[in-house]
Amino acid sequence: MDYFTAKKFLGMYGIPTDFSTLAPDSIRYPPGVSIPKGLVNTPKLKEKMSVDSAALTPKLENFAQLYQQMAAGLLNMSLDKLIPPGHPMYSKENSITLLKDEKQKILKENLELKKKLENKK
Repeated sequence: MDYFTAKKFLGMYGIPTDFSTLAPDSIRYPPGVSIPKGLVNTPKLKEKMSVDSAALTPKLENFAQLYQQMAAGLLNMSLDKLIPPGHPMYSKENSITLLKDEKQKILKENLELKKKLENKK
């Protein structure tokens, strides 16, 4: 028997074929359980909310200050602040001199470490 014929027979005897309309789209509770109406234990909820808000207030104030500083920084943007020192686009001359200085420091450190190793042997 095909779908439409079966649906026709079931419809003749009052048997529903679309079960989605039978069950409402809500929370189902077991029989014999009282369904909660409104908020349960509101004094405890109010207490918890006040404690949470007291803990969150300093964090939100810090966030507001940081946000204002960041927003003010967006208005005063310059190339120096966008690209950090040492980045090749910051300034080609500055970045090359910085790299040379760091290379010299590393070479000096390597020489010192080699001398220490030779002294230990």
